[in-house]
Amino acid sequence: MSVVIETVVTTLDESGEPNFAAMGVVWGAETLTIRPFTNTRTYRNLTRTGEAVINVTDNVLIFAKSALSRERFDCTPAARVRGVVLRDTCYWREVSVKEVVLPRGDAPGAGQADVVTQVVGGGEVRQFDGLCRAKHAVVEASILASRLRFLPRDEILGELIRLDALVEKTGGPEEREAMEFIRAHVAKKTSIGRLVRGGER
Repeated sequence: MSVVIETVVTTLDESGEPNFAAMGVVWGAETLTIRPFTNTRTYRNLTRTGEAVINVTDNVLIFAKSALSRERFDCTPAARVRGVVLRDTCYWREVSVKEVVLPRGDAPGAGQADVVTQVVGGGEVRQFDGLCRAKHAVVEASILASRLRFLPRDEILGELIRLDALVEKTGGPEEREAMEFIRAHVAKKTSIGRLVRGGER
């Protein structure tokens, strides 16, 4: 069975500026499959340059911001590909594109492509010890918030409130800051003014 790892994928745009995108990647020892929607910057950059860096980080604030904004983060040049390594990463893989499998013609919307890549380099900064419950909650909340256009709004808001309560109970400053960022993003996108926090009535 293939394992999907939540990562931050970095690619370069036409002017050489880095783009940071939170994205699930199908993980293998030598082959990693990135699954971007075909209307995204990541897809355009990947198909143009044929290269990327896949970063695994335990900093969920970076994950949330790279899922919901165009913010840039501290990074260093990659060694084996044209690209950048997220400075606050645990470990990373530098990859080159082997194959692009487009979505079916009848797929709704833009659809997700399977961009199959070969690992050509990488490294480790620190050990990845896994994610606590609060960090998992932030990752799930980030993914939900990124899908506001596709899923029922009330369903997403209800789940976000549940996840927010989990962060309030078990999270630290980083996780709470990340959830505050997500709440602000959702409030802006849904025009609800303010997303009720998990512990509020």
